[in-house]
Amino acid sequence: LKRMLLILLFACSVVSAAEVRTVMVVLFPFREAEIAAKVDGTVREYKFRVGEQFKAGDTLLVLDDTQYRIEAERAAALAEDAKVQAQFAEESYVAQKKLFDEEFQSKLELKRRETEVATANARKKVADANLAESRLQLSYCTLKVPFDGKIEAILSREHETIRAGQPLFRVIDDSKLLAVMNVPVSKMPEVGEKMWFGFSDNRIQVEGTVFEVSPRADHRSGTVEVKALIANSDGKLSAGLTGVLIDGK
Repeated sequence: LKRMLLILLFACSVVSAAEVRTVMVVLFPFREAEIAAKVDGTVREYKFRVGEQFKAGDTLLVLDDTQYRIEAERAAALAEDAKVQAQFAEESYVAQKKLFDEEFQSKLELKRRETEVATANARKKVADANLAESRLQLSYCTLKVPFDGKIEAILSREHETIRAGQPLFRVIDDSKLLAVMNVPVSKMPEVGEKMWFGFSDNRIQVEGTVFEVSPRADHRSGTVEVKALIANSDGKLSAGLTGVLIDGK
């Protein structure tokens, strides 16, 4: 019985040592985002399908912008009217100021003209602000992303009515991947700038560059979270894959 216990303890120690030496790695996209609507509307058209590559600035989704376009045109007309009124008030003030200087106009009348100029300029500022806001609302009907990537999931369908704040789709940038791992504290002195990883039973081996190292160790597992950046322009790796940290290629 003692011999069997010794054998069992030895086997467990071997397994534990192997587990300590094997550092598991999980791949995450370098960048990802869940894009939500900024205005109420109706989904008109998706320009890309799930998994299709897009470039930074490409239009990914278009909402029906009929209402917002009308509002922008109305705001533009009001802004133009306010501009004309402000110009007229300024010209009237200049004419009244000339009469005042020649003592053909009272100071009270001149003051009234000054007030009209201030009021007209204030209304012009409000009209300009309303125009800028309406154009901004109109721009929200065309959704873009400021980085290259792929659509990971579509969360709303074409012709569906959506509300501001409602998630529409998720995008990822997998041209670079983050290899996230928990490295034992005892192994941290061995961690350099470059690291090697094995995927698909080590059939795929790639190099990564240390990107982030957590400043705090996990007291429960005795490990430190390390993130390494892996180039993936050829697309041979996918986010979500698991692998292992290896010593060399």
